[in-house]
Amino acid sequence: MLNRIYIRAALCVLLLAMTLGLGACASNTVVQLRYQPSTPPAGAVCAQSFTVLPFVDKRADTLTIGTLGDGKRYYAENNPVEWISWAMFEELKARGCDVKYREKPDATPLTGYVVSGSFDKINVDRAPSLTVQAELRMNVKITKDGEFVAENVYSGSREDIGVTMVQAAQSVLASTLQYLMQDAATNIVKVAK
Repeated sequence: MLNRIYIRAALCVLLLAMTLGLGACASNTVVQLRYQPSTPPAGAVCAQSFTVLPFVDKRADTLTIGTLGDGKRYYAENNPVEWISWAMFEELKARGCDVKYREKPDATPLTGYVVSGSFDKINVDRAPSLTVQAELRMNVKITKDGEFVAENVYSGSREDIGVTMVQAAQSVLASTLQYLMQDAATNIVKVAK
């Protein structure tokens, strides 16, 4: 009887250790997507109003965002659609634009300038030299009162080193998106003048 108690206790401890171990492994591959708007150039003034729509995720693999090596994959902690869409909102707002975010379009036609887009690449990979490289590509479209104004593709890549591979991935993704959004927002404000 006493052996059964020890066996059950040992099995419980083993199960708890395995659960904690799997949780620790998962946290080493999950990247929180963050964004910090850039500082617009001095004298840049935005006098327009914009409505930003959620960007469309056109990636073939929408579950992962890259490879860590050893068969491990990076996963996004938060939704990449929201990450990119709200980055556009924040970048235009940082330039002084009057910006609204419309999460779900309804039957009401949108008036004024509308910014929409898509992305087909969010990729972060561990490079051979213990650095992490990110690649992003997005398409940004501007319309005014339903009429086409402009459309551009923005793509870029960056490398970074961090204390951990997840920290490096988070940092390099944020800086790559900031680099692209800075160009995109600057072009949007110029077109809307």
